Amino acid sequence: MEPTYTTIELGALVHQYQLGLVLIAGVQADTDERPVQWVHVSELEDPALFLPPRTVLLTTGARLSQHADQETADAFVQRLIDADATALGIAVGLHWDRIPQTFVRACDRTGFPLFRVPYDTAFISIVQTAARLLDAKAHERDAWALESQRGIARAALHRDGIGAAVREAAARLGRWVAITDRTGRVIEYAPRSERDAATAEWVRREARLLVERGVRAGLARGRGEQGVQMQTLGHAGQLHGVLVTQGEHAPDHADQTVIGLVAALATVQLEHRAATVTAEASLRRSILELLLEGRRDLAERVAETLMPRLPRGEVRAVVVAGGARDPEFEEDVASLAATSQGVLLAERGDAAVLVCEQARLPDLRRLVRAHELTAGASERGPSDRLPALLEQAERAVARPSAGGEVTIYSPALHRGLMHLLEEQPEARHQAETLLAPLADHDERQGDVIESTLATWLRHHGQTSAAAQELGAHRHTVKSRVTTAASLVQRDLDDPDARAELWAALRLLGRDALPAGSAAGHTPGSEIR
Repeated sequence: MEPTYTTIELGALVHQYQLGLVLIAGVQADTDERPVQWVHVSELEDPALFLPPRTVLLTTGARLSQHADQETADAFVQRLIDADATALGIAVGLHWDRIPQTFVRACDRTGFPLFRVPYDTAFISIVQTAARLLDAKAHERDAWALESQRGIARAALHRDGIGAAVREAAARLGRWVAITDRTGRVIEYAPRSERDAATAEWVRREARLLVERGVRAGLARGRGEQGVQMQTLGHAGQLHGVLVTQGEHAPDHADQTVIGLVAALATVQLEHRAATVTAEASLRRSILELLLEGRRDLAERVAETLMPRLPRGEVRAVVVAGGARDPEFEEDVASLAATSQGVLLAERGDAAVLVCEQARLPDLRRLVRAHELTAGASERGPSDRLPALLEQAERAVARPSAGGEVTIYSPALHRGLMHLLEEQPEARHQAETLLAPLADHDERQGDVIESTLATWLRHHGQTSAAAQELGAHRHTVKSRVTTAASLVQRDLDDPDARAELWAALRLLGRDALPAGSAAGHTPGSEIR
């Protein structure tokens, strides 16, 4: 980033009456406002190579032909413009009695200021005048910086220290100022009228990248947007946020001192805030653990200085997946807890755990939806059942659901598919139809095909294990299973067929080994 030097306006120099300078060409609406960084004297035919930006060039024309053609004059002026010079001053009475019209036309055509220096005005007088004006401007900027620092320091003493300091800095600098946290979330900005610019997504993204890279400062520009200057807050390896100021040009020394003070104050505030947030999070975790252990009296005493009131009466436990990694969500919940009674927020790994009264559940649902998170909530219950309620919430959040939704725990949804099938008369009818060939065969033949199949399925199709439980030879068990497959017309090597048969047996309550079945096997099936 190019350093910024103290400058004065061209009008302040040209209109010094004792110099007698007269603008004769290239005059435009903003001519008087063009910046002047220095005044340089040169008699070279091509001095542009040696001119720093924003320089006023003075010449007597000693090396320039008074009869220079228009092409030569145009080329000379264009080289000054390319060098980012501010203006050209030509002395008369030494080599030229009057400024050639070729230079006048060249400057008028390009809008480059050209002024006449009278014979009685020495170049050194112009240089000294410019130096005096630049020195006065530097002192003026230093005085402004000192007064601004005092104002910002006083503002930082307010209750809202960091916010007041940012507002004062924005007013002093005349442009918007913002502070983000590590994640790029804007936590303070001013003025409020610049909300869209200060909180733009590209500003947040660039701030986050600056922290991730560990870079101390940088310049960023959004698509079609004005650039911003960024400076990380904190120490190497422990960055807390970014100070963002509007403007794509490097600040001068005065601006740097003001911005540096804001950065220092913001760093202290963010470090203090980070320590406070860490301590409060630890305290909330401890309060939750006390409630889970049933030590409510101690939990209420610990929470007295942290929150208005712990949840009472019938409460719900809510688990928000990834909520502990979303600082905006945590801040919104903390704000809700600070202004409403009956909400406790604590972290458990990457999840955020909330215990709230029923009246606060709609507010939490709105926050989960706004941040597009996934959450699960327990049934309502007394706070002394909090461990069970928390388990319900954990089971609810584990169920697949769309982001931004809170899944409410329902016992019917967590007792498995068999519970749902038991409530369906059609399912029982299908099960009886499927197993009817086995029951008919066993009744006619006095066999135990169905119970053997149930035992074999219970042992995951392991013939030896089923035979041991039945007290039968494994070849006998294998034969009975083959018979069962033939009767129900199912391929028992197919996991779907096994699952269907097992579900039918479970649904009709015929999955257990009947009493005396080990002794009720067919003759000749004993283990030898």
